[in-house]
This record gives sequence, structure tokens and C-alpha cells, in this order.
Amino acid sequence: MKKLLKDKRIIVIVLVIVLVLLLIDFNQRMVLLSRLREQEKDLRQRYTLLEATRDTLKTEIANAETEKSVEKWAREEGMMIQEGDVPIVLLPPSAPIPTEDLRPPRIVDEVQKWEIWQELFFGN
Repeated sequence: MKKLLKDKRIIVIVLVIVLVLLLIDFNQRMVLLSRLREQEKDLRQRYTLLEATRDTLKTEIANAETEKSVEKWAREEGMMIQEGDVPIVLLPPSAPIPTEDLRPPRIVDEVQKWEIWQELFFGN
């Protein structure tokens, strides 16, 4: 009878240990699942932003390939002209016009260090 009770205790102890190990493993898997779901959420957000950027760039490329935008770039940035246009080139003046300094000259009184200390400690 004692041997049977002893065997039952051993079996119960082994079962408890196995259950604890299974619970620890389950907890680790749940933490991993939570982390992976968070990563999935972040990646989905980044993917959505990248898709929006791709669509915007496709639209810009389509607009840049139109004749109107090519002509606008050629005239404004490329400094090109069409046949029949009269180019006007503005040149800076040959000699800059001197300007007078209309501000009155600034007068600076030199103050000795001992005067500063005297003013600091004794005032007027």
C-alpha cells in the first residue's frame, strides 16, 4: 500500500512539473506572438506609406512626361528658347553705385575696470 501511494505521489509530482513546463512554454509563445503581431502592424503601416509614395511618384512621372511640363522646364530651368523668341539677357551694371553710410558715427567711451567695480559695489 505504501509503495502504491509513493508511486502515486511521484506520478503527481511528475505531472505537476510537466504542467509547469508546458505553462512556461505557452507563456513564451504568447509573448512571441504578441511581438510578431506588433511587427506585422508596423510593417503594414510602412507598406501603406510606401504604396502611397509609389502612387505619388507615378503621378509625378506621368505629369513630367507631358509636353507642357517639358516645355515649362525647358523655358524656365533649361534657359531654352523656341524659334521666333527674342531672348533678353539682363546684365549687372558695370560698376556698382557707391552708397553713403548715413548713420552717425558711434562714439564709444572707454571705461576702466576699476570704474565698473566701483559702479557695481557703490552705485551712483
